[in-house]
Amino acid sequence: MKDKKDIKKEEVDSAKKKADVLVEEGKDDHSEKKGSKTTMVKAKARFLHISPKKVKLVIDIIKGLDVADALDQLKFLNKKATRFVTKLLNSAIANAEHNYHLKKEQLFIKHIVANQGPTLHRWRAAAFGQAHPIRKRTTHLEITLGIRSSEDLKKKTEKSKVTMKKAAAKLQAEKTKEEKKRKQFSSESLDRGVGKTKETKKEEII
Repeated sequence: MKDKKDIKKEEVDSAKKKADVLVEEGKDDHSEKKGSKTTMVKAKARFLHISPKKVKLVIDIIKGLDVADALDQLKFLNKKATRFVTKLLNSAIANAEHNYHLKKEQLFIKHIVANQGPTLHRWRAAAFGQAHPIRKRTTHLEITLGIRSSEDLKKKTEKSKVTMKKAAAKLQAEKTKEEKKRKQFSSESLDRGVGKTKETKKEEII
């Protein structure tokens, strides 16, 4: 017959083995998650105290943009919803960087939507003992970030270089046009001044 001490030791050893196995499985799952290729990163913000109509005004501006461009756009938007959208966008970027080891330059806004949440019904006192309703709407905001491949990033950089060159060429052409106009104006003004001086001399002689 086994003593109680021996039975307890066996139970403790079996429990330790099970714990070690569970830890190893968790490590494997985590490494698979990090190594796996993801096509999108998601983030959600629920029960926001703002109407979806107001959020959609901000969302429509940043759809399809790169993450950095979207953040720059949101900085200069004078809307209440920008606070919620920027917070969620930064959360999605953090998810991509921490969980999947992605770079910020690879990410763009693939899909963003503002769905209506539950409405809080309130009321305010009105004339003749009436009560007028107040509907405090809430929003469920969801965002999915897409991941650009290295080829897409190269194409994008090439396109940006081409557009920069075109913009520089346009600026130079405008500058040359302005300089020509100034020279023409200055020459015409000098000619007019010379003609006036000749006329004034003739009048004095007469």
